[in-house]
Amino acid sequence: MTLDPAFGVSVTPDEFSERFLELHKRLFATTEFEFNDVATHIFTPPEGMYQVDHSFFHDGERWHLFYVTGDMKNTDKYVEYFAAGDYENAAKWTVEPGMGHAVGKSLFDLEYKELLAPAVEGDFDLVTRSNGWAFRYQGRYGMLYGVRGKEGYVGFSLMWSDDLWNWTPGDNNPVFGPPDWTVKGSTCKDVHVMEHEGVFLLYYITSDENGYCIVALKSTTDWKTFEDHGPVFQAAPMLRGTMGIESPAVVHRDGLWHLFFTYGIGLWHAVSPSPTQFVHSRGSSFNVGTGYYLMGPLHATEVLQDPDGEWWITTDRKEETRHLNRVAGRLCYRGSYKDEKTLEEGMYLSRIRWDGDFPVLEKPER
Repeated sequence: MTLDPAFGVSVTPDEFSERFLELHKRLFATTEFEFNDVATHIFTPPEGMYQVDHSFFHDGERWHLFYVTGDMKNTDKYVEYFAAGDYENAAKWTVEPGMGHAVGKSLFDLEYKELLAPAVEGDFDLVTRSNGWAFRYQGRYGMLYGVRGKEGYVGFSLMWSDDLWNWTPGDNNPVFGPPDWTVKGSTCKDVHVMEHEGVFLLYYITSDENGYCIVALKSTTDWKTFEDHGPVFQAAPMLRGTMGIESPAVVHRDGLWHLFFTYGIGLWHAVSPSPTQFVHSRGSSFNVGTGYYLMGPLHATEVLQDPDGEWWITTDRKEETRHLNRVAGRLCYRGSYKDEKTLEEGMYLSRIRWDGDFPVLEKPER
């Protein structure tokens, strides 16, 4: 399956240019959001565990939160063993044994229920299993989740359920890893799944052979075959904060496509008329090379709309803590427990009030 260049496009070049100009003007009259001004704490993982990359699924009555978790105090030993290629010991000290599962009638009353830890199926998922994204397909639920194994393999596996609680593995795991155009040993994680016009769009992160951080896209209609659409966004690594691009979240709203992603010192936002390109596309009638801007010190975010039509963004406090450490001159190097331990606090929530195509973050009350 190859996506038509017009797939998902519903605005004309003139309409997009006009809306982009209005968004750009708003950025000259506003500044980044301050974390404490816009974020309210809503969820704490069990003691000794952490919460980071996550997804939400609403079953018609309740929210289901699936999130990366584990024992953060394993971090230093895990990194040491994995970097040395000792994958068996890295697995023993893994910081990502599976997904935390919390449930609530609202985003403000989420309660931890279980650790969803898929069984190890082979060398490809020996070390970690995490970052699950639930979806509906043909009357049942699927979950695409991240795996990491021997020789540094990273990719995704599938499992299926009738009730969002009991899961069985797919028949052909892992279903995909880094595509051929990526650099050898590249990451392939942080998936965001959305359905549009019968097509499932799978946004994930990787790196290309030139060292650029990539938001890439695959698509599927049957969860058996996956079409590679290459990069939809790329940028050079950052040296403060989150080094690579992480946690892509894509929203389709009023004809425009919005890309939110963690990168460097916080959360960034870009817009496009197309779901397949957030950077300049030669030969396109759209000037898609529109740029991106910093929203504030948010990290590992997801953007969602509730059944009442309200928009929300979820985050943790990691990039805010990193900012405070830099101001104080404290060395808490990336990936160490001192750098990561803020994730033990759990999840924060902001309300989005849309001003045209500009997402205004507001602090909600519990």
